[in-house]
Amino acid sequence: MRQLIMKKTVSLIIALLLIISFSPGHAETKTFIKEYTYQASEFDSKASCRTIALEQVKRLLLEELGTYLENNTEVKNFELTKDKITALTAGVVQTQVLDEKWDGKSYWLKAEVKADPENVAKSIDNLRKDQKKSDDLEERVKQHDEALKEIGKLRSEMALLKNDIEAKEKYNKSVETLTREEKAPASSPSIIAVQNSQQEKIPPVARVKRNSKNKIASAPTDTASKYVASNKAKKYHRPDCKWIKRIKPENIVTFNSAKEAHQAGYVPCKVCKPPSGD
Repeated sequence: MRQLIMKKTVSLIIALLLIISFSPGHAETKTFIKEYTYQASEFDSKASCRTIALEQVKRLLLEELGTYLENNTEVKNFELTKDKITALTAGVVQTQVLDEKWDGKSYWLKAEVKADPENVAKSIDNLRKDQKKSDDLEERVKQHDEALKEIGKLRSEMALLKNDIEAKEKYNKSVETLTREEKAPASSPSIIAVQNSQQEKIPPVARVKRNSKNKIASAPTDTASKYVASNKAKKYHRPDCKWIKRIKPENIVTFNSAKEAHQAGYVPCKVCKPPSGD
């Protein structure tokens, strides 16, 4: 009788261990970590450097995760291209920024993705069966690819284009494409997002203003641009500040709010005393 009770007890314990080991709470989580350093160009601000570095490190993470999924999960049976896997994976994982540094010339960024490969594979399976959501994700990746190619092209022609207003605006437009918020498909568990350990928001890219004659304006003429600064200094001014006259036209940047200027790394002028963006 005692032996029978012992056998039943042992069987019960084994059964419980099996249930626990295969429960969702004990799903295997893989961590992927990548770093990227972006060298600033004549067209770049700290904000644009961070945006581009972030985009590049996300791509490295997605490619590594995609390769893992293709080799170790049911994704290998889906008959998807590597680009397709990367695009769909972008719709279901989250990127965490671990550390970042800016020295005035380059922006270094370290980030990670933590994910349960089996769960990601199931989400990819659901997304690939939804043609519209699948196409939307691929279109976003395509837009980002084109933006990075345009940035690379303009960088390679930097010596000839550094005083070209159209080129600067085209460069800023490409960077802005990378910063657009991506909306998650309704049925996907999460979206590719960026989280900083300090919850830091990506600062806006400073914009170059031009007048109707395709020249950079010496001061903003529209009421929407409330503050003016130079990309060679770190102070922002009111539009009527006397120091604006000393800023070379090609160096002028404008901001719509003090907060925007502050997030881009600028501080208030001590002469005209615009409001702080803290």
